[in-house]
Amino acid sequence: MADLVTHLATAFFWKAATKRPHLTSFVLGVALPDLVGRAPVSALQSLHRHGVTAPDRLVEGIAVLHLPLGFVPVTLALALLFEERARAAVWMNLLGGCFLHLALDLTQHHVGKGYMLLFPLTDWDFELGWIGSEATVPYAPILLPISLMCWAWRRPRGEPEGEGAHAVAPGSERSDGPGSAG
Repeated sequence: MADLVTHLATAFFWKAATKRPHLTSFVLGVALPDLVGRAPVSALQSLHRHGVTAPDRLVEGIAVLHLPLGFVPVTLALALLFEERARAAVWMNLLGGCFLHLALDLTQHHVGKGYMLLFPLTDWDFELGWIGSEATVPYAPILLPISLMCWAWRRPRGEPEGEGAHAVAPGSERSDGPGSAG
């Protein structure tokens, strides 16, 4: 999870290169597999070192959230929190961010098993093994500011910064801010 900053920087580079809207949901998507699938597992492993043991099935169930089987329904559930007209775009960007995250992770070499991309259909695992899992960490402090500058320079003009006006739960009050037509 130490390479989360690298994942975030890559999301900003991607959005700068494509000049596509919905940065917020894309960046959340690129962080989501580590936030829901790795951080809780790391916390449980830390507790285990202090004598608190979690059932293996719980740890394995959480770890699945780092794979397509887990992050596809999580992204869909998150997208359903948005207004109906924004859901498809939010879901596609959350999902796109998750798949970018997975693509970056597949370039890494891990001790033990790779990624079980087709779980639960098979336990076949895969990784490209081009770089070590911590190889990008030394570059992260410079990579993130550069990627943010690239995005700021290339971001679509006239588009909201993120999901902004559409990022409200169904049935809640909506304020589009000054100058809005809504």
